[in-house]
Amino acid sequence: MERFRRGKRLGVGLVASLWLCAAGVFANDSHALSRKPNIVLVMTDDQDFRSTPEMPQLKELVGERGTTFDTNVVNFPLCCPSRATFLTGQYAHNHGVEWNNWPEGGYYRFDGSETLPVWLQRAGYETIHVGKYLNEYGERDPREVPPGWDQWWGGVDPSTYGYYDYTLNHNGKLRTWGSEPEDYSTDVYASLAAREIRRAADGKGPFFLSVAPNAPHTVAVETSAKQEGLPAVPAPRDADAYADAALPRYPNFNEADLSDKPALEIFYPNPMSAEVIASLTEHYRGRMGSLLAVDDLVAKIDSTLRQAGVRRDTVVIYTSDNGWILGEHRLHDVLTQDGSAAGVKYVPYEGSARVPLMIAGPGFPKGKTVSNPTVNADLTKTILALTGAKAELPQDGRSLRRIARHPDEARDRAVLIETFENPRGVPPYQAIRTRRYRYDETVGGITGLYDLKRDPWELESVHDDPRYAEIVDLLAAELDRLRDCRGSSCANSSVELPAPTGEPFVPE
Repeated sequence: MERFRRGKRLGVGLVASLWLCAAGVFANDSHALSRKPNIVLVMTDDQDFRSTPEMPQLKELVGERGTTFDTNVVNFPLCCPSRATFLTGQYAHNHGVEWNNWPEGGYYRFDGSETLPVWLQRAGYETIHVGKYLNEYGERDPREVPPGWDQWWGGVDPSTYGYYDYTLNHNGKLRTWGSEPEDYSTDVYASLAAREIRRAADGKGPFFLSVAPNAPHTVAVETSAKQEGLPAVPAPRDADAYADAALPRYPNFNEADLSDKPALEIFYPNPMSAEVIASLTEHYRGRMGSLLAVDDLVAKIDSTLRQAGVRRDTVVIYTSDNGWILGEHRLHDVLTQDGSAAGVKYVPYEGSARVPLMIAGPGFPKGKTVSNPTVNADLTKTILALTGAKAELPQDGRSLRRIARHPDEARDRAVLIETFENPRGVPPYQAIRTRRYRYDETVGGITGLYDLKRDPWELESVHDDPRYAEIVDLLAAELDRLRDCRGSSCANSSVELPAPTGEPFVPE
C-alpha cells in the first residue's frame, strides 16, 4: 500500500512537470546561461549514503537530471566540523573546529568572518539560509545573525533537534512553531525555502539558498545533541511507512570477528544483544520515515524553481554532513539521552564517512555517476567556480564541475579523513581514502587498510598482508603529507598505486 501511495505522489509530480514544460516555463537545461547560476544546497543531518534509493523524487529530480558522486566522503564525520568545512572549504585541521561543542568546537569556536556566504555576498549574490546551522548556534544569543546572510531562518539550539516545538531566528526576530501536524519542521523548512525562492527569483541578481533539515537526526533537544536522543520522527503522513521495517543486516552487521579492528574490539568485545538490535531497529524506522518528507522537500524546491522560471539557471546540490552506522562492525552508542542504543558517526567506516552527493543543473552531465573520490571541501570550491566568488581562505578542495566532466583527472586522487582528541575519549584517527582503498592510523599505533574493491563491507583489514606492503608504504607516506596540508597541497593530493603483489595491474 505504501509503495502505491509514494508512486502516486511521484506520478503527480511527473504530470505537473510535463504540463509546465508544455507551457514553456523552462527550457532545456543545456542552454547557455544568461547570468550567474543560482545555487540551492540541501544538506541533511546524519544521512547515510545507502538510504537514498528510498527517495524516488530525489533520484529523479536531482540524480537522473545531474551527476552522482558515488565515492563522496566527509573530512571529519561529525556534524559541526563537517559543516565548518563546507562553509570554509577547508579541512578541519585548517579551520580549527574539532568537535561539536565548546571549547573544542561548535558555533562559538568557528570564525564566521570569512566564509562562503560572505564571499558570495561580495560577488553580488543574495544569500539565504533555512534550518540547522552549526551546533550550539543561538545558545548564547538566539537573535544573532551570522555574517554573510541576507535572509536568515536559523534553527535556534537546542530546539533545532526537535521535529516540533522549535524556534527559528528570522533576521533577528524569533518565531516558535508548535506541535500540530502542520508544524512538522521539514515541511515548514520546505515552505520557507519555496517562499524565499519565489521572492529571490523576482530580484535582479542571483541567489544562494542553503536548506538544512534536521532529518534524519535523533530528537536530541534535552541534551542539545551532546548525546544522541530518541529516534527521528516521520511526518504524520509517513508515520506508517517504515513502522514495521526490518533493520538491514548487511554483511558487516554485528560483525563476528573484530580481531583485525583492535580499536573497535576494545569497546565492543561482544556481539550486540537482542535489546541493542531492537533499539537500533527503532532508530532505523524513524530515520527512514523522516527522509520521506525530505524527499518531498526536494520535490517542492524543484517545482518552485520551475514555477519561478529559474530552474534552468539553478544548480541544485544534495548532500549530508556525515553518515550514521546502525550495528555495522557492532558499532552502536549507549551513552545516549535515555541510555538506549543509538547509531554512530565519527568513525572512518563507509556508513559514517561516506555520504550522498548529487548535483544537477548547468554544467553537470545528466545521468552520470562519478566513482573517483570526492570530499566535502570540494563543495565550496565548486560553488566558487560556478559563481565567480573569490575565497579569502586557501581552498582544500577541487571543483566538482570539472571532475564531473573529466573524472579521469581524479582517478588517483586521495582525500583526507581526520579527527582529534575529544571529551568523549573516542580514539582519534587520520585516514586516507582513494577510489579502491582506505588506510587508517589510530592513536596508539593501530593501523588498518581496507581493499574496498575486494572487500566493500570492510570485513578484513589487509594492513599486515605482505601482498599490500608497498601499498601501505605509499598510503602512509601520503597520509603523513596530508596531515598538515593546506590549499593546493590538499586539493592536488594524488597517489599512483600498484596492484597488490600477484594481481595483474589494471588501471582503475
